[in-house]
Amino acid sequence: MESTVSIHHGPYESIPTTASPGLKFLQRFLPSLDSLTPAENPITPFFTPSAPILIGSDPPTVASQAVPLLEVRSRHICKLHHDVHLAWDIDLQRDIGPVHTSYSRTAPDEETAQKGQLYAPLAGNVQMKRTVMFEATSETTFKEDPDQFAVRVREFNILDLEGRDESDLQIVEMRIFLDQRPIQAHSAMGAGV
Repeated sequence: MESTVSIHHGPYESIPTTASPGLKFLQRFLPSLDSLTPAENPITPFFTPSAPILIGSDPPTVASQAVPLLEVRSRHICKLHHDVHLAWDIDLQRDIGPVHTSYSRTAPDEETAQKGQLYAPLAGNVQMKRTVMFEATSETTFKEDPDQFAVRVREFNILDLEGRDESDLQIVEMRIFLDQRPIQAHSAMGAGV
């Protein structure tokens, strides 16, 4: 199978409007991932409900369970930002046909859609499949830290995306590789542990 790869060097904010669909998805997704105001920047529309999220060697968590946890982090964190160094968008367009997956996508009712809990259905076949990978340094600042020290951690992330078209892309699996110990240690210090 032959795939097309697009590469972006630098912050996600500098991804051009002419970039590939996966890179443009990343540019829309990261502000919501970093947001501490989920009502203004909902993250739910970027995931299928049963998309597994894997962090290191921890057991997977499905998006419908993980996303609510992301929405309460503003209680403890006053700043979060991913500084992207390098991103790849791999077009798996030739990998099309009947799709058999372990997850299901459901159409929202009107009330759910208004709450920003939009899980778009796929029509018959997936028309677009992409894998977006990016290297970044995440910067986290905790509210309880009187010094407001920014904990910086290198990360490598892999997002498997599917959708009918560019506007319909959603994460069907997310894998995050990072050393969580600096964040956990600094969080514990702020909690007085």
